[in-house]
Amino acid sequence: MKKRGNKSTFKKILIVFLSFLFVFLVFKAVSKLDFGDKIAMIPIEGVIGVSDTFNNGVYPEDIISYIEDANKKDNIKAIILNINSPGGTVVASEEIANAVKKSKKPVVALIHDVGASGAYWIASASDKIVASPMSVTGSIGVTGSYLEFSKLMDKYGITYNSLKAGDYKETGSLYKELTPKEKEILQGTIDKIYYYFIEQVSINRNLTEAKVKELANGNVYLGQDAKDMGLIDELGDKDTAIKIAKDLANIKEADLVEYQKKTSLIDVLGKLSSNAFYFIGQGIGSKLFSLSTENKLSFSLKR
Repeated sequence: MKKRGNKSTFKKILIVFLSFLFVFLVFKAVSKLDFGDKIAMIPIEGVIGVSDTFNNGVYPEDIISYIEDANKKDNIKAIILNINSPGGTVVASEEIANAVKKSKKPVVALIHDVGASGAYWIASASDKIVASPMSVTGSIGVTGSYLEFSKLMDKYGITYNSLKAGDYKETGSLYKELTPKEKEILQGTIDKIYYYFIEQVSINRNLTEAKVKELANGNVYLGQDAKDMGLIDELGDKDTAIKIAKDLANIKEADLVEYQKKTSLIDVLGKLSSNAFYFIGQGIGSKLFSLSTENKLSFSLKR
């Protein structure tokens, strides 16, 4: 009799336990469901298209995937780009700006401390731009500047032996002066990118190209001045951006959904170790040789 009673008690405890487990799992599943309207918050923080060991940078593939994901979700009604960036590479900036323009849902750009150059290009593609009165924006221009060490090499008796196929293959080499023709070619490329930048901002902000060119001197502007010039729409903060996003989406209330790339400890350690072994393996001599045989010049939309 005693054994039968123990079995009965065990069964009751098991049933109660399984019931609680079932309720818990159902509650957890339901809690993961997204109810109500949402606004996606997408960060653009750091240099666009560039990374180092401690700064993951801003990559177009990540930002574009966030924008596309937000557009696929019915309960996400608007997108806020949370910008704090000095800009970055030309192609990466343009790719993100194009993704913003393709968004079927309203996009609001929120500029914190800095939204300059390539980052401003991205912001200009949004429906509205909000910036802090003391934020720095603008810097519409292009740079292709670089260091050149030929005079230093002459001083220390270092000879640069040029081996190439193609007249302009070494244009922008760190170890030789630009010829007049090379300088003309590079300046022509920079000018083309510059005028394309002006054209895109003109279209995005509904300003004349003459007006944008007047402002496109590479200078930066504080939020209040940027508003007076038509480079941004409103002065404000995160709450201002949320209010504008709600108005554009025609909704009353909404929760924020923050998109953020997760970086694990393994990712950080991997980058540290790979960088360390790279420089150990290269050595000074081979590093100098690799630099001399690669064109290190790049064009940047960065403050």
